[in-house]
Amino acid sequence: MPRLLLFGLLPVLSAPLLAGRMTVPFQFDLSDGFELYTHRMWDRVDWPGLECFSAPGEPALPALSCTFVIPPDAGDVQVSATALESASLGDGFSIQPVAVPRPLSLSDRLAEVIEPDPVIYGQDAFWPADPVVCMHDGRKSGFRLAGFRLCPFSYDPATGELLVATSIEVTVTWTDGGQVSTMSAQQIEAAGSQLQSWVCNPWDLAAYSPATGDPRDPLDFLVVTSSDYGDSFSEFVSYKNGTGVVTELVYISDILSSTPGYDDAEKLRNYIVDRFESDGLRYVLLAGDQNVLPVREVYLYCEGYSDNAPADLYFSDLDGTWDASGDHNYGEPEDDLDLYSDVAVGRALFDSASEAAIFVERSMMYESSPPPGDWQSTAMLCGGGLFPGYTGAKVCDSIAAYLPVSWDINKAYESPSILDGFTTHIDIINDGTNWVHYAGHGNTTGIYWQGYPSSMMTNSIAQGLYNGDKAGIHHSIGCHPGAFHSGECCAEALWHNAGGGAAAVMFNSSYGWEGYLPEMGVSEWMCVYLTEEAFQLGNGRIGDAFATAKDRRVPLWNGDYDRELYCIMDWCAYHDPTMWVIGGSTGVEEPESAVAGPGLPITLGIPCPNPSFSGSTIRVAAQFPGASGVLELYDLAGRVVLRTELKERGDVFIDLTGDRGAGIPSGIYLLRLACPGGEATSRLVVLPGSS
Repeated sequence: MPRLLLFGLLPVLSAPLLAGRMTVPFQFDLSDGFELYTHRMWDRVDWPGLECFSAPGEPALPALSCTFVIPPDAGDVQVSATALESASLGDGFSIQPVAVPRPLSLSDRLAEVIEPDPVIYGQDAFWPADPVVCMHDGRKSGFRLAGFRLCPFSYDPATGELLVATSIEVTVTWTDGGQVSTMSAQQIEAAGSQLQSWVCNPWDLAAYSPATGDPRDPLDFLVVTSSDYGDSFSEFVSYKNGTGVVTELVYISDILSSTPGYDDAEKLRNYIVDRFESDGLRYVLLAGDQNVLPVREVYLYCEGYSDNAPADLYFSDLDGTWDASGDHNYGEPEDDLDLYSDVAVGRALFDSASEAAIFVERSMMYESSPPPGDWQSTAMLCGGGLFPGYTGAKVCDSIAAYLPVSWDINKAYESPSILDGFTTHIDIINDGTNWVHYAGHGNTTGIYWQGYPSSMMTNSIAQGLYNGDKAGIHHSIGCHPGAFHSGECCAEALWHNAGGGAAAVMFNSSYGWEGYLPEMGVSEWMCVYLTEEAFQLGNGRIGDAFATAKDRRVPLWNGDYDRELYCIMDWCAYHDPTMWVIGGSTGVEEPESAVAGPGLPITLGIPCPNPSFSGSTIRVAAQFPGASGVLELYDLAGRVVLRTELKERGDVFIDLTGDRGAGIPSGIYLLRLACPGGEATSRLVVLPGSS
């Protein structure tokens, strides 16, 4: 089951004692899912909600990803930690060093390379010396963020002793007088909605929001293309304005002739920055491939593998210049990168009038008048053999956990013992699928199973699809199928087929990377986050879900070239970013009805109080058609913590004491109301019990 990084460990923030200081106590309960096991003769540590983020050769110890919103004028952000209470788990352990990461496209028969770092493993000293392993601060649409990794474990290789800090006090400090951005009310609301799902202190978003200003010329959505495609996109812009999304069409020739910049890509980005800062811009469609619109290729590197790949994040993360070193090699770690998406960017892949028309027609059809039928609630999850004993089934199962329970979820998993490919998934896609994931090996021309028949989704398969208007959303962890800058790639093939294909594609323009096996990797986690954001956390516009899925990995970047930076850069979106996902969640509470009956919407209100304390009682309003429903409380490992059968509508009171009487663990939980007519969800934050 999928695990998010805050399960059971949400800290309680004290009120700032001084301007520029925040004290954050963390409690780690060893009875809460902690596990030691053996992997290839090494000892490994697993703890639900924590993930290993170490560099190759360092001990593979789980850590917690933490991000806090702080005042918008905060500068010189620093994070420190003190372990208040620790416990020894014993000695004689041989904690596994982190293996050298491998691209997902490599042969499954290549064994892991596990080599201890002699500096760490050759000394009689605990590692890491400080619970705060690294810190990254940045801004998202004016919100100031302080992110860091918190590792409660420390290991002494000489004695094999393993310690865990059960109580840690973290202090976040900052200076006053930092840069303050002025955002429109709509930008603040949109960014706050995206941050709500994953920052540690969502209740501070209102207090720490950026300054509000009136836009010069209010604009939600900017469509940039060549005048050659003006007819198709004039229709698209008219449609978008008719839906209430304030949209403007601008030709790239006008931008390049009037905007300063070192090259065409910088001129385009500078134009987007101006419209973002002055007009409240939130979404951008780059309507055309590299032959129509500029691209920004960046140098990517990880453990001996390098590539130059297009990174449309350059047009989405608008802080800084992406060239702080001034050498015009953009997107390098030394370029003071921020990486948080300030606007949601999608790219339309075409360089001909017929291909442009397909993009416009299919995008409008999916959102405005999709054909009815079961295809709207059908998913196809393909899990190929990736490495020895490890298949794409893991990410697919994790994605399935966040899809609506009423959906028809089809799974095609390749057995490590048989290594056979599949063809039946193509029939299902041709019948119509709304959500498709490909976990396999990839190259520019497709994504592949490990065994025969190897083709999972290739250019030739995509060109032969006949799913017509029942074309849904496709995403993948495979290497290179979104590399549109070097010939026809698989993402383009899915878009250019007039008889079928996809309505949205999110593929890698370079390598996808494995995780700390058997944990999932960055590419896998982002696809899981995408699904959760779209269907559970209120980011039902595909651009918002995509941007947030990447944002959630930014705090884990170590500040140099690593797999986090690689994957964040090269996962690109080829779609209309304002498009609503069919069946996705909007985050808008439906009005409650005094009387509910058949045909009325299923609604679940916001729990009150929220946050709540462990051991307390909460109240939530539940409305549903019919005579009964079931209300369940899930932790973020997907486990049912509490379950209540409802025989009547209205206010429901839930006791957070738990089965053992000690109170359910602190953390973020999902409330789900289910009945024969469908489901509704809401989120609950539980803090440690008050005395």
